[in-house]
Amino acid sequence: MPLSQEHAIELPVDQLGLIILRHLHESNASNELNYVLEAQEYSGWGAEASQSLAEALGWLRARGLTAHDPAQSSSPTAIFVTRTGKRVIEEGPEVFYATERLQRGTLHPLIEREARPQFLIGKYELAVFAAMKAIEIRVRQLSGLHTESGASLMNKAFGETGPLTDPSLDKSEQDGTRFLFVGSYAVFRNPAGHREVNYDHVAEAAEAIQTASLLMRILDRIEQRKEA
Repeated sequence: MPLSQEHAIELPVDQLGLIILRHLHESNASNELNYVLEAQEYSGWGAEASQSLAEALGWLRARGLTAHDPAQSSSPTAIFVTRTGKRVIEEGPEVFYATERLQRGTLHPLIEREARPQFLIGKYELAVFAAMKAIEIRVRQLSGLHTESGASLMNKAFGETGPLTDPSLDKSEQDGTRFLFVGSYAVFRNPAGHREVNYDHVAEAAEAIQTASLLMRILDRIEQRKEA
């Protein structure tokens, strides 16, 4: 085993699961039950440590990092490391945690549809670009400023007399909303339109997409206000 049973008992289930995932792959382990039994027989793991191991194996399955092996249909505990699991092994646990942030249902549907598929195949720059492009398209649709684009569109749409500005808000809140949209567009959308952008940390790309999701929810409220 890649760690002691004392360490296995102490670790949170996600950390233990990611350690076990790598070991499953490196040792070509293909059966959850046999994996636990071997830990008991060859490494002397007791009941509490074995239960921790079983929890970690269940956690891996629940998150799609391992799955039942259809080639061994007669054994319900036969498993293989999935494509997502292999990506996590190759690129590090940050990939898993960033992907968890973008699980289905956590993002605005319009952002999820445009950005999540790209993110899941590792196209982080394209995912962020798609998310911010979706924001630009919706701002243009809601504002009626069909000939505008980019920062100019955001400034006009959310300007002092802009079609998306909420007149009931204080001037500081109106400005804050405009700054939020203009700044997000300038930071996340503009660079990708002019040069290659490499996200050094996958979490940064996930957080950029979450920012776009927040902007889209703000646009939902604006649309509801305009329709009222």
